Amino acid sequence: MTTPSRRTLVFLVVVLVTLTAAWLVMRVAPSEDVNASSGRADARDVVQQYPVGDRPDVGPFEVTMLDGSKLSDTDLRGTATVLNVWGSWCGPCRAEAPELVDAAERLGPEAQFFGINVRDSPDAARAFERAFEIPYPSVRPDDSAAALLAFGGVLSAVAVPTTVVVDANGKVAARIVGQTDASTLVGLVEDASTNP
Repeated sequence: MTTPSRRTLVFLVVVLVTLTAAWLVMRVAPSEDVNASSGRADARDVVQQYPVGDRPDVGPFEVTMLDGSKLSDTDLRGTATVLNVWGSWCGPCRAEAPELVDAAERLGPEAQFFGINVRDSPDAARAFERAFEIPYPSVRPDDSAAALLAFGGVLSAVAVPTTVVVDANGKVAARIVGQTDASTLVGLVEDASTNP
């Protein structure tokens, strides 16, 4: 009988953690189930804001971006940060891409933006970024699991798209599961910036 290789074991652990995180995402009841831009529930997305004292920490990580630069948990401190989990194959991701670009332009230096690409080849991810003129870098698909795991179940490769707003202290202030829009993001970033 042969023993599984280390690569197989690592793969199985990543799959198990991802499935567990997806189960937790589906199990956790959002504290605010309202679309921030319209003030009403919306079938497209679920917005969850975390009270200041209950904001989840982002664990340590370091990943490589599609452009070759590095991103770590320490880069998420000092200003509000928006992270969007996406894939080029995802219809809602394609629909929300112009909204993310609009929010990034409207917020300017008030917030930094990063993408976390999942289940794409690097070439497909870069083509998506060019097609939608994405002005911010994204984590390489090969490194996405490390970034997602650092969020302790708040982000998952199964719930795509998902967007989080991290406050200046490196804590998750808000999460949107599903497609988002610029007004929702701008409102969540402004709230996270005034309530760090």
